[in-house]
Amino acid sequence: MKISIVIPVYNVAPYIGDCIRSVMNQTWQGPLECIFVDDCGTDQSMEIVNSMLEAYHGDIAFQVVRHPENRGLSAARNTGMSVATGEYVYFLDSDDEITADCLEVLAAPLSHPHDMTIGECRIEGGTLAGVALKLTDGQVLQGDEVLHAYREEAWYMMSVNKLYRMGFLKENGLTFREGIIFEDELWSFQIACMAQSMAVVGRETYVYKLREGSITVNSDQQLQVSKEARRRECLMTVLGEMYGFAASRNLLEKQDVHNIIENFRIGCLSKIQRSTPERLRAFYMEQLLVAPSKWGRCCRLNKNDLKKQVRDFHLALPVGLAMPYLRLLLWYYLRISVQ
Repeated sequence: MKISIVIPVYNVAPYIGDCIRSVMNQTWQGPLECIFVDDCGTDQSMEIVNSMLEAYHGDIAFQVVRHPENRGLSAARNTGMSVATGEYVYFLDSDDEITADCLEVLAAPLSHPHDMTIGECRIEGGTLAGVALKLTDGQVLQGDEVLHAYREEAWYMMSVNKLYRMGFLKENGLTFREGIIFEDELWSFQIACMAQSMAVVGRETYVYKLREGSITVNSDQQLQVSKEARRRECLMTVLGEMYGFAASRNLLEKQDVHNIIENFRIGCLSKIQRSTPERLRAFYMEQLLVAPSKWGRCCRLNKNDLKKQVRDFHLALPVGLAMPYLRLLLWYYLRISVQ
């Protein structure tokens, strides 16, 4: 079995060396290729990559693919997938690392083919919510169990640290949506909808590094407004793509699919709840256009689940009443998340 690692490279000069060394130190004995996608950064990242590859003597097949211009993380991953020749593909961010036995332990369950395997992540440099793997070592999920576990947040949304079967991705036409942020939200939703088997490895195989200063606050008010507009645009795109994907695959009547989409709808609103009332209302109305939903669907799919009925009750109201209801709902969600 051959594995392909895809590493997008963009302005990571201080970290790329450790990332490459973690690949070179793999204990996996099977065929392995590693594809660096040069996304036209402005620092010395690719000089470091080329220097280390020139000095390497081993069995890993390294190659570099260059974009003619900067296209972003999603495009870089797609480019890597398009040239990958492995039966399984693994995404690694160029400022992170993998453990020496990462591929060996993630591939171990694949004596019986699965659409994907997933391992634990170790967070360095801080804490990060939503990364804990709430499944047990050796567990195998089949069919709708994969989707249900995702809806229950039992496995994380990040695209990294998973071995994906290339045949599964190609059969279902799964690629990253280019030109947006929050691309992993959409990718993992689509993976969860379509995967029919997932094997769990309860060992740390990925080192996710939080960097001080990686999220900066700019005092330029005009730039901040531009960033917020971009954030709203991408959230709307992901919601619309989720709905469109589910509709095209006849999945809208699945309870878990409905609840993932509606949770994301409320999550989007919570991310911009400090916007002006006019902006929040406009965002909500656009949500209803790109991802239309009905109160009756929630009642039908979730029956007597009061928590979900409360979440979706805004769908039964005209917009004028839905907005104060949603503001109260978002205030409540914020309050319980802080407590």
